[in-house]
Amino acid sequence: MHKTSTTQVRRILVIQLLATILISAICLAFGVLYATSALAGGMIATLGNGYFAWKVFAKQREATAEQILATYYGAEVGKIILTVMLFTAAIVMIKPLSMVTLVVAYVLNYMIPLLVSIFFKDDSENWRVKNVR
Repeated sequence: MHKTSTTQVRRILVIQLLATILISAICLAFGVLYATSALAGGMIATLGNGYFAWKVFAKQREATAEQILATYYGAEVGKIILTVMLFTAAIVMIKPLSMVTLVVAYVLNYMIPLLVSIFFKDDSENWRVKNVR
């Protein structure tokens, strides 16, 4: 089994948090309403990914494929439920709220793990070749 280093996971979460702060600071130039909405959207994405990472990587142990798959499915379902709850809380509690800014900040932050994995490789050798023998 391939044991994933949590270094890249932590790096992604830190980059998401920094991107949330940066997007909120940029939106602050347009008003507090937009900065607050961007902060909420970015934090929803960051907290959702943090929850998923915590559930999947908290206990790295040797496991069967079925156990790994069950862990991933459970973490993804939990992440979706958490995301829906956080969106609901943001819509109900933050007044006034810019829905467009909230959703755009969420989508931008949600794309960060993909961008980080493309641009920041941990090693030059393909992990499948290195670890599946």
